[in-house]
Amino acid sequence: MKGRCIILAGGPSRCGGVPLTVLPGDYVIACDSGYLLAQERGLLPDLVVGDFDSYGGEIDPRIPVQEVPARKNDTDTLLGLRKGLKRGFRDFFILGGFGGRLDHTVANLQSLAFLCEQGARGQIHTDENHAWAVRNGDVTLKKLPGCHLSVFAWGGPAYGVTLSGVSYPLEEHTLTPGFPLGVSNEFAGDTACISVREGTLLIVASREGV
Repeated sequence: MKGRCIILAGGPSRCGGVPLTVLPGDYVIACDSGYLLAQERGLLPDLVVGDFDSYGGEIDPRIPVQEVPARKNDTDTLLGLRKGLKRGFRDFFILGGFGGRLDHTVANLQSLAFLCEQGARGQIHTDENHAWAVRNGDVTLKKLPGCHLSVFAWGGPAYGVTLSGVSYPLEEHTLTPGFPLGVSNEFAGDTACISVREGTLLIVASREGV
């Protein structure tokens, strides 16, 4: 049975509080300095990829390594996602990837939209921030205590947006990239349901005080 593709991304964000259990059928890819996350958690990745501009240490010789040139079109995280897609995975869990350089954070958020375009879904998790993307569909999220919940149109207008289980609900609304109407909402119960009839939504949960 095909499980999740777990991507260990680089970056200075804290991830120690994010629960992660690798199950049979899961496939773990460490991207460059994301290998440090594998070491911290005692994980043996199935693959390590990257240009290794941010990690120069030793890698367990049992792990396949695919090194690529620094001058390339894909970020290391996107390279890992492509490897997972090629292996047939459609459910991606990305650990890390936030904090540090803003451009890399935005690139990783764009990667969630990229997965939607490939008929897949992904989510990014750190201790302070979490992100998902959904295209022409819906997602139900469990309450994250202490987090605000924001919903943004991504890549164009999002039509038929419905938010329930939140303090500021919407029904069949149109969100546009030029106006952040969906920012700083809150969970009103144990779960929040977010759907979009046409378009792509970026969903972000951020912890208060970060």
